[in-house]
Amino acid sequence: MSRSTFSILPYINRQKVKADGTANILCRITVDGKSAAISTGISCTPQEWNAKKGEVRNARDNGRLASFLAEVKDKYNSLLSTNGIITVEMLKAVLKDKDTTGRFLL
Repeated sequence: MSRSTFSILPYINRQKVKADGTANILCRITVDGKSAAISTGISCTPQEWNAKKGEVRNARDNGRLASFLAEVKDKYNSLLSTNGIITVEMLKAVLKDKDTTGRFLL
């Protein structure tokens, strides 16, 4: 079994600021050089975002972000232990609670 590379980078989408002045916090997940972005469901103003630390200056939102990142790591480790090989698409599907196996009507 080969070793898999995995990284998570939270960031805000400054290009799409909402009318209330907040921007969504996204998470770039990279597995073996392939990346995908997924929304964390958290938003903050660009002034509240600390890009160097990858966190929000608001403690409540920062706790929610830390919880989300821990969930991503847990799901990655779970998939890696059950399947052995993991792709970024598989991880994204599990995070969105989609079934990774195909369903067919007979």
